[in-house]
Amino acid sequence: MKKSIILSGILFILSLTTLHAQEINTTIKEESSTLSRVESPNYFISLGLNTIDNGNSKLPFNTGDWSFKTPFFIRLERSLKSNFAVTLSFSTNRLKVDSGEKFYFNVDFSGLYYFDDYIFNNKNIETYAGLGLGRYYLENNGNNTFNINLGGRYWFSKSFAVSLQGIGRVGLQSVNEDVLNYYEYNLGIVWRNSSRKNVLK
Repeated sequence: MKKSIILSGILFILSLTTLHAQEINTTIKEESSTLSRVESPNYFISLGLNTIDNGNSKLPFNTGDWSFKTPFFIRLERSLKSNFAVTLSFSTNRLKVDSGEKFYFNVDFSGLYYFDDYIFNNKNIETYAGLGLGRYYLENNGNNTFNINLGGRYWFSKSFAVSLQGIGRVGLQSVNEDVLNYYEYNLGIVWRNSSRKNVLK
């Protein structure tokens, strides 16, 4: 009888020790997981609609000839350790030109700098400016462009935001006289894999 009581007590103590060790191991894993999320880079995917102002003018909003047919864009972004980020984006539309309406496809590579820390005291608002190079295709014709980006986004949850972006494109060659300098405006939804700002809140 005494032996069974002693054996039961030893088993009880061993089970408590095992449970405590499992709790400690789980806590360590959670802390290391949080640390890895903090140190890991952020990746963003943006999807949405665009409109193109192809007035060949020097100023935006200076024409009534806006294009909004198959007006889609997708953007992939990787943030760096500082306020810088790099992006790769694709856009489609149908542009009105002198010879009619033609299918438009564009590829851009840009570098962005986020300057919202100097303006807003709000972690949900991000604003940026950037420079980049691109190439558009208008059916059989195309051209290289130098791009100026300005935009922002508002995070309404930890993973999703609404974004607004304006891009001014300057044609580097006069290959296609129908489309030289033009503007693109994007409105979309952004998803991110993790956020250093939100983890540290």
